[in-house]
Amino acid sequence: MDTIKRISLAHVLAVATLVIVMGLALEASAYKSKTDRKNSVSVDVKPVQLAPGRSVKFEVRMSTHSVELDQDVVASSTLKDNNGREYRPVGWNGSPPGGHHRKGVLEFPALEGGPKAVTLVIRDISNVPERIFAWDVER
Repeated sequence: MDTIKRISLAHVLAVATLVIVMGLALEASAYKSKTDRKNSVSVDVKPVQLAPGRSVKFEVRMSTHSVELDQDVVASSTLKDNNGREYRPVGWNGSPPGGHHRKGVLEFPALEGGPKAVTLVIRDISNVPERIFAWDVER
């Protein structure tokens, strides 16, 4: 009987782990990457976590061959939702300022009030006042 309980528990844990992993993969793939190309700088952004009750994360990639990418990504970014709320980033886990290629994950606090859409605004990259990236929030 104990063997059956252990096998059943192992199966339950395996299935639960698979469901969690598949859910994260589906969440990340549900959103398409958006690109803004202005003033010789390409900025690609893709939501990697945009679910209720969890911090919001975007993968950000910047590339150029003409200017230094020396801006503070946290200081120059804002997330807005369709309910009028604005969120400031809580962190940047990625390349430091400088160079011609940068990538990392920009993190914001969890969304409030169940918004239907979000807009990420990144300011002042290569003299472009605002680069705007928008997505509908999947339910």
